[in-house]
Amino acid sequence: MLTASADRGASSMGKADILNQIREAEVKVEVTLKEAEERRKQLQAEGKRLAFQRVEAAEAELKKELDSRMSSAKTQIETRKKAVLEEGERRAEALATNAKRSTVKVKAFVLSEFERAADV
Repeated sequence: MLTASADRGASSMGKADILNQIREAEVKVEVTLKEAEERRKQLQAEGKRLAFQRVEAAEAELKKELDSRMSSAKTQIETRKKAVLEEGERRAEALATNAKRSTVKVKAFVLSEFERAADV
C-alpha cells in the first residue's frame, strides 16, 4: 500500500501533468486564434480585392457603353449636319439662280423703260 507521502507525490505529479496539459491547451488555443485571425484578414483582403476588380470591370463596361453611345450620337449629329448643310446649299443655289433670272428681267425692264423714255 502507498504511504501518505507517496500519495502526495503522485498527487503532485497529477497536478503538474494537469497544469502542463492546461498550458499546452492554452498555447494551442492561442495558435488557433492567431491562425483564425490571419485567415480572417486574408479573406477580408481577398474580398476587398475581388470587390475592387468587380468595380473596375463595371466601370470599364460603363465606359465602353458610354463611348459607344457617344460615337453613335456623334455619327447622328454629323449625318444631320451634313443633311442641313446640303439643304442650305440647295436653297442658296436656288436663290442665286432666281436672283440671276430676276437680274436679267430687271435689266431688260430697265432697258425697255429707258428706250421707251428715249423714244418719247
